[in-house]
Amino acid sequence: MEMEPTPAVVTTIVTIPIISQNTEQRFIATAIRRLVWKLDRRLIPFLVLLEISSYINRLSFGHAKLMNIKDELPMSSSDMNWAISLFYLSYSIFEIPSTLLLRFLGPTRYLSLSLILWGGITVGMAFVKNSQQLLIVRFLLGMVQSGFFTGTVIYFSLWYCKKEQIMRIVILFGTVFAAGVLDGILAYGTRHMKDIGGLKNWRWLFLFEGLPIIPLGVMTYLFLGSIPDTVQWLDNCEKQLLTNLLREDAGLANSEPTSSTRLSWRQVRYVFIDWRIYLYVMIAVGDLAVHKCLTTYLPELAKSMSDSKEVHLMTIPLDFVACDVALYVSTCIAYCGAFSAFPLLLSWLTNNVGGHTKRALAVGFLVGMGQMGGTLAPLVYPDDDEPVYRRGHIICGGIIAISLIITFILRNCLQLENDRRIYLSPDKYKQEAAIIEPCDWHPDIRYVL
Repeated sequence: MEMEPTPAVVTTIVTIPIISQNTEQRFIATAIRRLVWKLDRRLIPFLVLLEISSYINRLSFGHAKLMNIKDELPMSSSDMNWAISLFYLSYSIFEIPSTLLLRFLGPTRYLSLSLILWGGITVGMAFVKNSQQLLIVRFLLGMVQSGFFTGTVIYFSLWYCKKEQIMRIVILFGTVFAAGVLDGILAYGTRHMKDIGGLKNWRWLFLFEGLPIIPLGVMTYLFLGSIPDTVQWLDNCEKQLLTNLLREDAGLANSEPTSSTRLSWRQVRYVFIDWRIYLYVMIAVGDLAVHKCLTTYLPELAKSMSDSKEVHLMTIPLDFVACDVALYVSTCIAYCGAFSAFPLLLSWLTNNVGGHTKRALAVGFLVGMGQMGGTLAPLVYPDDDEPVYRRGHIICGGIIAISLIITFILRNCLQLENDRRIYLSPDKYKQEAAIIEPCDWHPDIRYVL
């Protein structure tokens, strides 16, 4: 019996390219840069617009004082001081409740609601008939604005890693200068609108600042995504990459289930028993006290240098026309120093506080308590000290010096805590690692100095 020959087996060798580790790392780094750039192009311009709108609204009352709102309502000097203090007092009181509401609603819905409400209240401020109505509206305005800045900072944490948040917060806070420029120009133009439509110029100022905020609030709800997984402008690969980056960046510090709206009452308690947060707050109170005093009284300081109608333009940095150059330069330097310190402090806090709820509430606590400086501003800069306000400048200088000392103390305390965690005994390590939702208290966490 003849056997058929066995057919030859043809073997095809497929060469699989091997990617080196360095090439893979370069590929991932390029993908991350493109992702961050895409986030920046989508989020930063709109968030900057929101923050400019916020600060223009806060700066406007100082310009309204120069438009004789005091005489036309009429208001006493005490009423004017209360109009300033009540805004910041309300801001301080409602900051923490607003932060808790922020955790329930989510940043996008909260920011949108806040914008719509404060736009409507600002419009209402243009139609007040007496000082009592103005005081009520100012209190309500502080209430609805109280959680806005905190919400913006928390929104950043949903999209950026810690090291990337720092520069974005600085950019966001740098919009204060743009807001000052725009508000000065707006106030200068509005000052020439006397009795147009039967409204005084200060009423037009509040209308121009309040009306655009309402549609901007609606746009915020439609434009800003809540969390990366829900947006349409990122593809699936980008969403997964961003999720992995944020999870890896949070590490053990964010030990609660990932959610933009979950509230951990355990972490709420952690905020108020963590002594480090109180040191952050003390530094913020000192810096923001000067910040709020200068923000509120900058038009008054400019008026002391010139009584012309261009006084509103003199609130714009580097406008040296017809003024005491030495005094104006000193004011600009103090203004820049006070404003630039706070975003660094805020970034320092957000980098060192772990846990979604604890971080959010810590930011709210810091910002809210910092507003107490604005509440005391009329006492620091009383009308009797016009035009030089020497006593107010001395007090602000002393406050900043105290904040600087506390900053050094906090840094040394964080360094000592880092060193302590390095040399923990095995039993002590297990004890501290076993804490439920340890946040930044986990022994593997190291504080940023």
